[in-house]
Amino acid sequence: MKKLTQKEEEIMKLFWAKGPMFVKELQKIFPDQKLHYNTLSTMVRALEEKSFIAHETFGKTHRYYAAITEEEYHKKTMGNVVKKYFDNSYKRVVSMFVEEEKLSIDELKRLIKDIEDNKDK
Repeated sequence: MKKLTQKEEEIMKLFWAKGPMFVKELQKIFPDQKLHYNTLSTMVRALEEKSFIAHETFGKTHRYYAAITEEEYHKKTMGNVVKKYFDNSYKRVVSMFVEEEKLSIDELKRLIKDIEDNKDK
């Protein structure tokens, strides 16, 4: 999966929250109101080239929609971080959080319980 820029991620968050939109609609709700329509349209088309967004055609215009869910994006992004920085070891990730005291013993126990409960399903 290709990496998103900060602006691209902002756009995706709007599509995930609001659903299908035309670029004009996106422009009205986009936090950076100074972005020109053509600039925003170019960014949306770039997201489509990266397979994050798809479109439906209505005459000469397109209504865009998210081609992947936010959950899929988060899973793949996290997987890339684990692969790149932790030699594809989730154990090393958890160990780092424990060592940095970002994850308490109680949280770790709850995590283990959740994992065990999910194995039973």
